Amino acid sequence: MEEKPSPSQEVLAGLFSGVCDAVATHPLDQVKTQFQINNGENGAVLDSLRRQAADGGVLRLYRGLLAACLRPQSLCMYTGNEWSKRICQGSSGQQVGLANGQGALTITGGFVAGGLTGYFESACVTPFELVKVRMQSFDHVGRFHSTFHCAVETARNEGAHVLYNGFWASCWRNCVFNGTFFGLLHWWKLTLPLPKPTTTLEATGQDISLGMGASFLATIVKMPFDVAKNRLQNQLTPPPGGEPPRYAHTLQCCATVWREEGGAALFKGFSPTVMRIVLGMSVGYAAFEFALDKMLSRQR
Repeated sequence: MEEKPSPSQEVLAGLFSGVCDAVATHPLDQVKTQFQINNGENGAVLDSLRRQAADGGVLRLYRGLLAACLRPQSLCMYTGNEWSKRICQGSSGQQVGLANGQGALTITGGFVAGGLTGYFESACVTPFELVKVRMQSFDHVGRFHSTFHCAVETARNEGAHVLYNGFWASCWRNCVFNGTFFGLLHWWKLTLPLPKPTTTLEATGQDISLGMGASFLATIVKMPFDVAKNRLQNQLTPPPGGEPPRYAHTLQCCATVWREEGGAALFKGFSPTVMRIVLGMSVGYAAFEFALDKMLSRQR
């Protein structure tokens, strides 16, 4: 019988995964955010990285890293998926075809379990995401001195509730992405003739390969919602009596971008997003599986 990790082990593995993901991908994540909130033309990814490093040093590429490390995104995503799988494997899930009679997830169950994680993840990470986006944006360079200063000033000047701006856009993005990512991984592991890894290195290599493919396809379907999330979170709340904000909610933001900039604008920042997601999801997924394997091996 397959050995199951404890909830505490899943939490520790999720935290480790999130830090590995953030450190490995933050410069690309920063360029991705800047490209998505820019109304004009974007240049090349490497040119943007070089220019920012030349202007502010290497540390300029890591503005907002603390918020990225502190946000429990990987924790909620990977641990949440483990918990949502158990929900789908229960008797109710078996009745609607999410699991078979033995409690094993069906292919449909894998997609549904992945999608369910998006709500929990969004509830936990939205304030961190908003601070990270504003720290990364060219619009706010010089306005905020640090991650903590950004959070405090936003709450003081606009209200603490503003830290949850973009929550529903995050739900759209995370549910679509997680459902596709975890659903594909589950489907492929059930149907592809994958060789059984004999070493930790082989297992990690297989996890990275599968993670790259699944994250690339999941990125394609979540892009419009990611653009909407970042634009909603980047805009400041106008003072009372001022002009209403440009973007009101997720679908209105997508429609406005489509109308004013064209449909292709909903995929702005696709190149750095793919680079960031493929690298980050692969590193994060492999780190999560690696940490769980090490903790379980110590129990044996």
